[in-house]
Amino acid sequence: MAEYSLRAASEARELIVKLHNSCLTHINEVTSSLKEEFEHTLHLESDLGQWLDVLKGRVESPQLNSAHRDFGLSLYAAASGLYRQAFSSSRSSLEVFIATTYLSASEFKRRQWVSGKLDISWSYITSAENGIYSQAFIGEFCPAAQSDRDEFVSLAKATYRRCSEYIHGNVATSQLLPTSIAYDKEIMREWISLSRTTLLVTLHCFMIRYFTELDFGQQRKVEATLEDNLAHLVSVRRILDLPVERSDS
Repeated sequence: MAEYSLRAASEARELIVKLHNSCLTHINEVTSSLKEEFEHTLHLESDLGQWLDVLKGRVESPQLNSAHRDFGLSLYAAASGLYRQAFSSSRSSLEVFIATTYLSASEFKRRQWVSGKLDISWSYITSAENGIYSQAFIGEFCPAAQSDRDEFVSLAKATYRRCSEYIHGNVATSQLLPTSIAYDKEIMREWISLSRTTLLVTLHCFMIRYFTELDFGQQRKVEATLEDNLAHLVSVRRILDLPVERSDS
């Protein structure tokens, strides 16, 4: 029995090391063939980190940091070739970022959510009537962003849905995934695209909810993140006092 246990432990270790080496090979391929796209994603993640640093004194900071860790796990899983796990963590990151930002406006509900007495559904926090992109919510916190509502809620919902298709065994997406840890450039490109959208939507939600409540010094710390990533939006240009191209009447 002891000899069998030792042999089984040795075989388990060899299997784990083999999987690790496959992941390492995948990391090298990703950072070589998609170097520019991957670095752009890391730059966006760094911009998000600027906001998290500014918001670290808020009561909802632990939940925001939890969502950030989920994104880090998604990035690691994608780079390692663990694609289904990458899409799962990416979806979780998006959901928790938006839920936390939304519930930060209602301390009672936020506390109930944290204590497990309240469940928040994705459809509710993104609903046109009550969610973070509702006219009422944006009207209270960032009226300048009313023109962005349809675009960004659509981006959020499409990203969430696409990640869900990879998670829940959708036949069409399951057939796209490799049956072993093997590099697939198109899958990686899709993950990068969805991860960028996750980060951009989160930055936009942060702007809506928090920017006007930040003091001058805090605003200066995050202004570059908005200008670098969202300056194509008229709302952002107005918030940052950047030139706005006049349209013909």
